[in-house]
Amino acid sequence: MNEQIKECAKNLGEAIAASEPVKDYLAAKTAYETDPVLSAALQEYGAQRMALGEEQMKDTAMQDLDLMKKIEERIGALYTQITTSDAYLNLRAAQEAINLLMQSVNSEINFYAFGERPCTHDCSSCSADCASRG
Repeated sequence: MNEQIKECAKNLGEAIAASEPVKDYLAAKTAYETDPVLSAALQEYGAQRMALGEEQMKDTAMQDLDLMKKIEERIGALYTQITTSDAYLNLRAAQEAINLLMQSVNSEINFYAFGERPCTHDCSSCSADCASRG
């Protein structure tokens, strides 16, 4: 990679790192990782999945079906608790914002490098030979 491209990549990376979506993501990630209630739920979720796996590894005749059902119910409850928590939802939203930012950046790079905008599947930005056109 030539030095001019490396310098541009460095500048772009620094600009992305300073952007609001990245700042929001880092704050959401920290909140997610430091939420004590969520951490406890995640730890228990992992332990319950491990316990279920151990029970499932047993010979069928030795499996405790009632125990397995209780573990599965607890795993479901923990999953719901985790995925509906504010910390999880905020992190997920922040990750989606980062993905949109990076898609936008990649689209711009592709446009300036190759002169074409990616198809949006509504054909408004496509050339006449777009595969999405019926």
